[in-house]
Amino acid sequence: MTALMSKAARGLWLLVGLILLAGIGSWLYRHSSQGPEPLLKLGALYLKTAATPLVIGSAVMALVLGLGATAASALARRTLPPVARRPALSPLEVVNEDVAIAVREMLVELGQYLRNLGSRPDPDIIDFMGTLMDGAIRVGASDVHIHPLEAGTRIAFRVHGVLEEVLVFPREHHPRLINRVKVLAKLTLYKLDKPQDGHFPFSTQEGPADIRVSILPTNHGEAVALRIARTGVRLPQLTALGFPAPLLEKYQQILALPQGVIFVAGATGSGKTTSLYASLGHIKQSRGALTRIASIEDPVEFDVPLFAQTQVNAEQGFTFAQGLRSVLRQDPNVIMVGEIRDPETGRTAIQAGLSGHLILTTIHANSASGVFNRLIEMGVEPFLLASATVATISQRLVRALCPHCRAPAPLASDEQARLEEAGLLGGTFYGAVGCPRCDGSGYLGRTAIYEMLVVTPAIRDGINAKVPTPRLQEIAMKEGMVPLLTAGVERARTGATTLREVFRVVGG
Repeated sequence: MTALMSKAARGLWLLVGLILLAGIGSWLYRHSSQGPEPLLKLGALYLKTAATPLVIGSAVMALVLGLGATAASALARRTLPPVARRPALSPLEVVNEDVAIAVREMLVELGQYLRNLGSRPDPDIIDFMGTLMDGAIRVGASDVHIHPLEAGTRIAFRVHGVLEEVLVFPREHHPRLINRVKVLAKLTLYKLDKPQDGHFPFSTQEGPADIRVSILPTNHGEAVALRIARTGVRLPQLTALGFPAPLLEKYQQILALPQGVIFVAGATGSGKTTSLYASLGHIKQSRGALTRIASIEDPVEFDVPLFAQTQVNAEQGFTFAQGLRSVLRQDPNVIMVGEIRDPETGRTAIQAGLSGHLILTTIHANSASGVFNRLIEMGVEPFLLASATVATISQRLVRALCPHCRAPAPLASDEQARLEEAGLLGGTFYGAVGCPRCDGSGYLGRTAIYEMLVVTPAIRDGINAKVPTPRLQEIAMKEGMVPLLTAGVERARTGATTLREVFRVVGG
C-alpha cells in the first residue's frame, strides 16, 4: 500500500509539472514578439498567483501523503507483525540441542511471515527478498534454494548441512522473484534458457555478506541457488565437535606437529569444512597470534578473520596448485587447502608437508584408510605420500536423537544380523519417539562420528607397498584405530543417535 501511494504521488507531481510547463510555453509563444516586458509580467504574475498556492498545496499534499503512508505502515504492522529480532546463528556452529530448537523456532516464524507477504495479490518482492536473505543469515543457513515446481516455488534453506523447507511461494510470482535476484546480481533479465552466475553484497545488522548466485533453467522455470559467504563467523571449539576424549587428545597432539599433511575425508555435507576451521582455530589459540595461517579455498565459504584466505579462480587459470605455490612464498606456518582435486595439487601439498609446513586438506574418500590409494590413483608417489602424511580422518554426520523423548528400543532382525557380522552385539540401543521439543520427529540436531588413522611405521610400509585399502584398514585397526562403524555403534549405545541412522550413513 505504501509503495502504491508513493507511485501515485510521483505521478501527480509529474502531471502538475507538465501542466505548468505547457501553460508557460503557450503564454511565451503568444507574447514572444512583445520584448522582455511580458517576461517580467509573467514573473510577477507567477509570484502573485502561482508560487503561494503551489507552496501551500505542496505542504498540504506532503501532509496528506505522509499521514497516508503512516496509516498504511501501521496497518501493515498490525496485519503482518515483523519477525522477532533474534541473534544470528553461525553456519559453523555445532548443532546441539539449543541451536536446533532455536533454528526450528526461527524457521517457523520466518516461514509464516513470508507466507503472509507472498499471499498478497501484489506482494512487495523487494521487501520479500530482503526478509528472505536476512532470515537465512539469522538461522545460520549456508545456502538458499529457490526451486520452481508445478504447484508453486519451493524455498528452502540449507542449515548445518540439512535442507529445511521454509515455504512454498505462489507460482505466479516466480518470474518477479527471479528477476529481483537477477537485478541484485546484475545478470541479464531476458536470458531464460541459459545458466547464469553472479554475486551481490548484502548488509545485515551482523555485518556484510556476499551472496553467490547460480541460476539454472528447468522445465518449470529458472531455479536459483544462493550461497551465503559470511564475514566474522564464530568458529566452533574443537572440543565441541563430538570427538571422543581419547581421539580428541591424540588429534590435538597431531595438530601441534610442526610439519606434515592431515587429510579429512568424507562425503559432501559431512562437516569437513567445519572440522578444518575448528582445527585452525585450535592451532591459532594454542600456538599464539604470531602463527601465520593461510588458506586456499573454492569458494571461500566463510570469511574468518583469524587467517588469510585466498579463493581460486579456474577461469583465470588460478588453480589450487598455483595458489598453493604462491601461498608458500608468503612463509606461512599452517596452510589449509580446500580440496585435493587433481594430481598437481596433491603433489604440491605433499611437497609442502615435507618442507616444514603443516597442511590441512580434504579429499573425497570412503574411509581414512582409503585416502592413500585414492591419492596413488591420482598419480601421487607412494613414498612421498607415506613420508609426508601424519594422519587421515574420516567423518560422517548422523541425526541426533531428541534427549527429551528418546526411549530404549529392541533391535530389528536386520540390525541384529549386521551387528553379529561386525562382532558388535551387546548393550542397549535407543529409538526415536517424538515430542513437541523435536516437532514430533524424534531427532534434534546432528552429531558427528569419526575414525582417525595415525601413520605409524607399519602403515608407512603398507603405503609404500601399495597394499589394497581393506588390508591397510586391517593394519590400522591392529595399530589401534577405531573404525567408523564401531564409533557409530558406540554413539548409538549412549543414546546419541539410532542404530538405523548409523547404518544409513556409514553402511554395514
